[in-house]
Amino acid sequence: MKPTQEQILSALNKLVRENKTELKTEKVELALVDDLEKIYTQVIKKAGTVSKRKDNAIDTIRTLKGEAVKVKQDTVDGLKKIEQFKKAAKELGIEYPSRIKGLEKQFEDTFKDMETTQSNSDKAMKLL
Repeated sequence: MKPTQEQILSALNKLVRENKTELKTEKVELALVDDLEKIYTQVIKKAGTVSKRKDNAIDTIRTLKGEAVKVKQDTVDGLKKIEQFKKAAKELGIEYPSRIKGLEKQFEDTFKDMETTQSNSDKAMKLL
């Protein structure tokens, strides 16, 4: 028994619909892959920016720590000069001026601040 023209058309329609469904599924899958590739490209770009900023932060922290070390050394030098002045004043039997006492306190406070800065720089470097 030969299929009728109606049966042939019906079978063809069924095949076309199945193919369309498969094609639609493939298009959706391809679109998802394209979206994922776009997102990944953006992620890589942003990760590069973060990496550069991290490197800049590390350089800034290293510079800050180096400057703090230099300031600490300068304060030590200043405190040594004050000790020399105090010793000379004692040998001469005179009191050293209150202005020197104020400077001594400022040197000590600055030294402590720089120690804190140096310590915080070390902690920040460990975090990065």
